[in-house]
Amino acid sequence: MNPTNISTTAAPERENLLVGLIINPIAGVGGRIGFKGSDDVEAIWAKIEDGEGKKVSNERAMRFLKSIGNLKDTTSFLCFNDEMGEAVLAEMGFNYSIIGKTSNKKPSREDTKKAARLILEKNADLLIFIGGDGTACDVFEAIEDKIPVLAVPSGVKMHSACFALSPEIAGEIFKQFHSGQLNLTEMEVMDIDEEAFRAGRVSAELKGMVKIPYLTASFQGGKMASASTFDEKHDQRVIAERVSDDMDRDTLYLLGSGTTCKVVADYLKLEKTLLGIDAIFNRKLIAMDLNEKQLLDLLKQYSNSKIIITVIGNQGFIFGRGNQQFSPAVIRKIGKKNIILIATVSKLEKTERLRVDTGDIELDKELHGFIRVVTSYHEDILMRIEK
Repeated sequence: MNPTNISTTAAPERENLLVGLIINPIAGVGGRIGFKGSDDVEAIWAKIEDGEGKKVSNERAMRFLKSIGNLKDTTSFLCFNDEMGEAVLAEMGFNYSIIGKTSNKKPSREDTKKAARLILEKNADLLIFIGGDGTACDVFEAIEDKIPVLAVPSGVKMHSACFALSPEIAGEIFKQFHSGQLNLTEMEVMDIDEEAFRAGRVSAELKGMVKIPYLTASFQGGKMASASTFDEKHDQRVIAERVSDDMDRDTLYLLGSGTTCKVVADYLKLEKTLLGIDAIFNRKLIAMDLNEKQLLDLLKQYSNSKIIITVIGNQGFIFGRGNQQFSPAVIRKIGKKNIILIATVSKLEKTERLRVDTGDIELDKELHGFIRVVTSYHEDILMRIEK
């Protein structure tokens, strides 16, 4: 999306930048286990404790901090204790001050809000948070647009436009902000109804606008829903017919999330979870709403497998936003050549480039390059998956 209300004067260069850091330790945990977010805190912590849920935000924070390692001597962080910031800053060798402690060993949304308010009170130059839409909403509720924020993506739901494309790109934004090169603009924070999301409905409202240091082509923008026009529905159905006719026998098809993928299931007269991953074999539905572990178990049973996936409109992501069940392990098992990407021409016209954010930097590099996108019965378009 295009930024709005860009200020005309760049922030001045500072010899020492005072930066608040907030890490939501459970952000993104719900992705691989098939949850549609991490708002159900008790359920997420239970999954972590039984070994099924895997924390990802700490690794994301380390990737970000590694990318700004040359600024250690000119950056001072403000943070909460343990997993909310202290642990990773200490491990990476940054200067920091602990300004508060969590209420217990399992940080809560109230801890995020409290940390954000204290960072504001300390007159920080910038607040960096690692999380998803829920964390963005909590930060906005605490500080609104009083100081600039930099959002490092680590959630399941990331419909808000304020997120950097990756931890490394967030690092580049930070470096240029530190040197006074970037202007500020405003981006949306979206409040997603997770209960509706789990039921297969995207119900989102604008929570507010936050100020961000703006670097061209570095933020994901808001998610664009598929149009409901007659032409769009017709094009989706033609794609579904093409996918159906191209299906090989004795091959497992893992059908991704989204309305375009759902039309494929509708054409086959099969049930489909709108926001989940479902499995088809010889045109029959064999499993629904699969998580990472279930996908890997299923792949052990079938020698031939393919992924059918679509593009998030405007953002351009095909992996890493709302479909983290397709984990690096799953994608590697299936292979790049067995990824079937489908999208209507009208959606691609509003999508500048394709992106991936699997959580595995090396896999992301392997996926970069040209990929064929099925856009009609007799038409494919070559597009590049870029950084």
